[in-house]
Amino acid sequence: MAVCSLAEIMEEMRRRYQRDKRGQRGWRMLAGTDERGYSDLFFYGPKAGLWQIKGELRSPYELVGAGAKVVARRVNDEIRGLMEQGQPMPFGLLSPHPERRDCVIIATGIGRYSESAMCLKEALSRKECGVDAELRKKLERLRRELGLDVPYG
Repeated sequence: MAVCSLAEIMEEMRRRYQRDKRGQRGWRMLAGTDERGYSDLFFYGPKAGLWQIKGELRSPYELVGAGAKVVARRVNDEIRGLMEQGQPMPFGLLSPHPERRDCVIIATGIGRYSESAMCLKEALSRKECGVDAELRKKLERLRRELGLDVPYG
């Protein structure tokens, strides 16, 4: 999957989560920051795979960002172990539905926070190495379009 809007990624994850009733307890979330201070969120579902979302809070209630489904080169147990590192933290993510104006997608739960998600990024396949850079470019383009790069004063 290529880099997509936050709404498209959230809808895909929601569909996969709802399809796998037995595996819902195995889903994990890991949050961290990259070297530029942007948020990196990783969501993992045992049968669904691994997603990366890169974003920045526009306000306490709105995350501006993009995401992609990524392929890990290591087995599921190792990814699950990496997702369980860090400190427990509650999370909530609200996203507009990609097709319906009257719906939103809500993801909530207890995830983990780690200063850096580099250990998880290192588990990505070589083919996926460029995804982080693509996500950063898309986020920086969104920041310019929304005027988030305008200095105060």
